[in-house]
Amino acid sequence: MSATKSVGWGVVGLGWVANDFVGPAIDKSAGSRIVACLGSTPQKTRAYAEKFKVKTAPTDLNALLHDPGVDAVYIALPNALHHEAVLAGARAQKNMLCEKPFAMRADHAREMAAACKAAGVVLRIAHQIRMDAAVARAREIALSGRLGKIVAVEVERTSASPPRKTWRADNTQSGVMYDVGVHLLDLAQWVTGQKFVEVSAFTHPDRRDGHADDTFSVLGRLHGGAHARVRATREVAHGENNLLIEGSEATLVTSALRWATEHVVTVRDKNGATVERFAASPAYEWQIQSFEGELRGRRGNLPDGEDSAYTVAVTNAILQSIDERRIVPVTA
Repeated sequence: MSATKSVGWGVVGLGWVANDFVGPAIDKSAGSRIVACLGSTPQKTRAYAEKFKVKTAPTDLNALLHDPGVDAVYIALPNALHHEAVLAGARAQKNMLCEKPFAMRADHAREMAAACKAAGVVLRIAHQIRMDAAVARAREIALSGRLGKIVAVEVERTSASPPRKTWRADNTQSGVMYDVGVHLLDLAQWVTGQKFVEVSAFTHPDRRDGHADDTFSVLGRLHGGAHARVRATREVAHGENNLLIEGSEATLVTSALRWATEHVVTVRDKNGATVERFAASPAYEWQIQSFEGELRGRRGNLPDGEDSAYTVAVTNAILQSIDERRIVPVTA
C-alpha cells in the first residue's frame, strides 16, 4: 500500500470495544477511515454507521469482504466466531486485525494463521497493551540483559464488568480469562522473550461449574526457566495493575498500568534505583497506526497469527489444567 493512500476499514462486530475504543481510534487517524460496517442487527449497523459517518452498511459478511473499498477488516465478533471470519477474510484476500482471543482452539488458530500466510495478507491480533510505551520499555530492558537471567515475571490487571448477556454469559468463550487474561498471557511472554512450556490454573467462579469466571490465576514455567504468575480479576476494587520482572542482577517493576495517567518504570539493582516516567499511552490509537505501518511494510509490536496461535495453545492448556486440577504442558 502506498504511503499516501488511507486505509479503508471494514468493521465487523459493533459491540462496546468497536464503539468506544477502536472506532474512535480509526476516526482519529489521518491514515485510516471506516468505509463499511456490519453489526449483529440492522439497528446496530445503522447506529454505528451514523455515529462514524460510514456510507456502506452491507447486510452480510461476504458483501463486506468483497467491497473493493475495504483494505483491512477489524474483526470484533463474539470470540467463537473469529475462526470462520478470519478464514473468510483470507479467502477474500483482506488484511485483518482480529480481536483477542485469536481463537478458541489451537488447531483453529494454526489453520487461520496458515490461511492468511498462504493468501499473502497481513494478520495481526489486537493485543494493544503491547503498544503502551512503558510496557515496550520494560521489554526493551528485560531483553537487553540489564536484569540478568530472568527468574520470574508477574502481571495482574483488574477489569470492569461488562453485562453478562448474550454470548458473554457463555463460559466457553467468555469470562475474565478471555476478556483480560489472554492479554496478560501474551504480555508475560512478549516482555521476557520466553514462551510458556507448562501451566497450572484455577478460577473463581469455577469454570468447571459452567460459570464465566471473574478471577483467573495462572502459575506457569517459561522455556528459559522463569516462573510466571498471571492474574486477571473483576472482583478487586483497587488492584496493583502492574508488571514485575525479577532477574538475577536487577528487578523491574512498573506502577499501575491501568486507571492511571502516568506509568512509571523502576529498575532496582546493587547501585540503587532508576526511574523512567511515561504518560499513559493512547494504546488503541497507536494500535491502528501500527497496523497502517504493517500494510506499508513496517513491522510493529502487534502479534501475528503464528505468535497468537501459541498463546491459544497456552490457553487450551490452562483450560485443561482447570478441568483436571494438574500441571499441563503446552502443546504447540
